[in-house]
Formats: sequence, structure tokens, C-alpha cells
Amino acid sequence: MRVRVFTNLNLHGDVPLRVQPEIGEWGPRGTVPARAKKRARWLWIAGFVVVVTLLFVLGHWVYGLIMAAGS
Repeated sequence: MRVRVFTNLNLHGDVPLRVQPEIGEWGPRGTVPARAKKRARWLWIAGFVVVVTLLFVLGHWVYGLIMAAGS
């Protein structure tokens, strides 16, 4: 059995009827679509990578300033 990293996007799995979302004409009402959830996950990952990269570049630049000032 393969373990999934993310949650199961099936809204009507083995949950009781009282906690299932209300069904509208084209699907669940008031829930975020699976495509938007997947997009948000990748945007968070990309944002994290960008922030870590910027912090690394800033640290490298400050280190260069400190080493140049000490010479």
C-alpha cells in the first residue's frame, strides 16, 4: 500500500453524512476545488524556496561587506 503525502481530496470517503459538504448542482458548495488546493501547495513550496534563496543571498552579501570592512 502506498502512503500519500497529502490528504485525501475525496470529500465523501468514509465520513458520516453529517460532516459531508452540502451537494449543489455541480458539486460540493462552499468548498475549495482540488485544483486550487494543489496550486496553493505548489505556490507555498515555491515561495519558501524563494525566501530561503533570498536569505542566503542576503547573508552572503552581508558576509562580503563584513570581510571587506575588516581588511
